[in-house]
Amino acid sequence: MKINKNTLRFSRLIHIYVSMALLTLLLFFSVTGITLNHPEWFSEKKASIEEKEIMIDLALIENPPLSLQQIVNISEVIEQKLSISLSHSVIESSKNELFYSIKKAGKNTAISLDLVSGELFFEYTNYGWWALMNDLHKGRNTTVFWGWIIDITSVLCIFFALSGFILAMPQKRFNRTLSVSLAVTVAMIFTSVLWA
Repeated sequence: MKINKNTLRFSRLIHIYVSMALLTLLLFFSVTGITLNHPEWFSEKKASIEEKEIMIDLALIENPPLSLQQIVNISEVIEQKLSISLSHSVIESSKNELFYSIKKAGKNTAISLDLVSGELFFEYTNYGWWALMNDLHKGRNTTVFWGWIIDITSVLCIFFALSGFILAMPQKRFNRTLSVSLAVTVAMIFTSVLWA
């Protein structure tokens, strides 16, 4: 199949520069794709858990259920006592308990405050380096910035694949290779859907 020389030149430039940009990203997503499929490799690695129990002044906890201002005041005291930020936490409040949950890639923080006794229980769990990498691969509990990294990687992969396709079109064996490649890929996807 004949392709315009300018199109081929442009595709070659796109393919080369996009491949450079994708090098580390493709390696990252390829390695973590394998580790996601084999969680048993890391089953012996134990999560690191840090726990604390402290008391909160019950003067802050008057007449539950708590008002929004009381929750803000309590949150400020907890931040000072534990030296953490609760700005991105999910807060649940009931008659007898105030609960904070902070989820990040590979990490989890849970804080519960007994509104009757003033007892606060803090638990920080670090699931380890590979859990962090796997969560980044999935985009789970990550920032908006990391979401953009995943989107940009996907767009670059599309440009990489299309420019490679255009570069392969003038090759003599292209039609046969394309047919085999498409057949194998479609068969793999179809089989995966059936057996998933």
